[in-house]
Amino acid sequence: MARRPSNASQARSTSRRSGSDPKPGGHRPAKTPGESLTHRAYAEIKQRILTLGFRPGQFLNESTICQLLDIGRTPVHEALHMLKLEGLVEIIPRKGIMIRPDSLNDVIALLEARMIIEPSCMGLAAERAQAHHLAQLDDLLRQSRLAIESGDFPHFMSLDTQFHDELVNAAGNSMLADVMRLLHQRASRIWHLKVWSVDDLKLTRQEHEAIFEAVKRGDREAAISTAQIHLTSLKRRILRGAS
Repeated sequence: MARRPSNASQARSTSRRSGSDPKPGGHRPAKTPGESLTHRAYAEIKQRILTLGFRPGQFLNESTICQLLDIGRTPVHEALHMLKLEGLVEIIPRKGIMIRPDSLNDVIALLEARMIIEPSCMGLAAERAQAHHLAQLDDLLRQSRLAIESGDFPHFMSLDTQFHDELVNAAGNSMLADVMRLLHQRASRIWHLKVWSVDDLKLTRQEHEAIFEAVKRGDREAAISTAQIHLTSLKRRILRGAS
């Protein structure tokens, strides 16, 4: 690769000395090992929380987490503070780390947030979905049917997440995608905390199919409506199970 003219090199050197960020598309420094380990610790702890590897209400300490993950104390400490900001853990002085339980009110608040944001996202997906999005959504629905038939509940949960993620991709709005993915990550604990019947899974798949058909037709209003029906149904089933 040809070397850049010396004036460009000087400009980059000046930018680094001044602390300014490189222009979009320019050279970005690689992450330091510490940053990489912090990200790994964050991802692994969060995955255990969302899949109930760490149970709601469970107390842990940093040393135990470090041993489980085989990661040093500093990255784990930094990761836990990131998860505290997301409301997934509480750091209690002299007691340790508590995995925050989701109360019924928390679950309802989460669904209310989804009800405000998600239907609009589905409407955008109906307007913007490309052929490759539709093909992926169709395949995920096919796989979800097979997962139900085989009784593979964990795989169905994974496919549910992938289905919603692909709809978010189809909406083509990165800011909205960040919000939606955070909501769906928190919602994934609902799948693990509640005992769902095969009928629940079948109904969820039918509601997903209705959303998909609306998106496939490019029908914005129908996509919004079917998303609202899906979330209302989910809320009703959760409340019924809690009563």
